[in-house]
Amino acid sequence: MSLIAPELALKGEARQPLQGEGRRQNFSVTCPLMGNGLRELRTKRGWTHDQAADAVGVSRGQFIKLERGERGLTERTIGLAAKAFEVSRAVVMGDTNTVDPAPALPEPAEPNASIPAQPVGLKSSTFMGPRNVPVYGTGSGGSGGDFRFNGQTIDHAPRPPALESRRDVYVVYVVGNSVSPKYEDGDPIYVDPHRRPQPRDYVLVELKGTAEHEPGDAYVKRLVRRTATKLIVEQHEPPKELTFDEARVARVHRVIPYPELIGI
Repeated sequence: MSLIAPELALKGEARQPLQGEGRRQNFSVTCPLMGNGLRELRTKRGWTHDQAADAVGVSRGQFIKLERGERGLTERTIGLAAKAFEVSRAVVMGDTNTVDPAPALPEPAEPNASIPAQPVGLKSSTFMGPRNVPVYGTGSGGSGGDFRFNGQTIDHAPRPPALESRRDVYVVYVVGNSVSPKYEDGDPIYVDPHRRPQPRDYVLVELKGTAEHEPGDAYVKRLVRRTATKLIVEQHEPPKELTFDEARVARVHRVIPYPELIGI
C-alpha cells in the first residue's frame, strides 16, 4: 500500500516555461507505509484505540497513525508499546512472524484485593480543604474479598482543591497488603464514582451480595482490561491476575491517583 502525494502542478495550468526549463511535467511522489505489529497486538487483547493509546501513553490520533504505518515508530514509542503490550521490541516493530500471545487469565482460588504502587504514601491530613468528603466504613470480608462496606459514614476527610467541583467523591481505607507498596494496609484512598476507569487505573471493585441489598465482597486492584463478560484486575502481593464475571460485579470505581489529588 502507498500514499500518493498531490501532484506538484495543477492539471491544465498554462504558463510559459522559464528559459531552459523545457516542457513542464506533472508528477507524483509515492511514500510507502511503515509496517509494524501494533494492530495485531491491539486486536489480540481486544482493546479499542482509546484503550491502546492510553496504555502506550500517546494520543488516540497518534496511535492510529502509528498503527496504520502513517507515522514511523521512534525508539521511545517502541519502548512504550513493548511495555504496554508486554512483548519484545521486535514484536512491536513487526520483525517476528507471530505476536506474543496474551497472558493466560487464571481464575483466583479465592478473592483478594490490590492496588499499584504510589510514589508516596497518602496522608489526607496534608490537605487543607474543608472536611466534607465522606469516609465509608468497612468490615472484614472474611475468606472472600478484602472488605465489605458497612453502610455507614464513619468520618469526613479533607477535600483537596483539585476535587473542589467533583461530585460524590468518597474515601475508604485499604485493608491488607495485596497492593503494597502502592497502598499499604490502613492507607486512605480517594475514589471517584463517575470517571470511567481505563486500563492501568487502580479501582475499587464491589461484587453483588448473595442477597438483595446485602453488600458483597470489595477489592482494591489495578484494572487490566474489561470486556462485555469479564473484568480482569491484578494485585502485587502476591502478584497475580483476578478475573470476575461481569454478572457478579455491582460497581467499579476509579481510585484517584495522588498527582491528580494535588492538581498535577
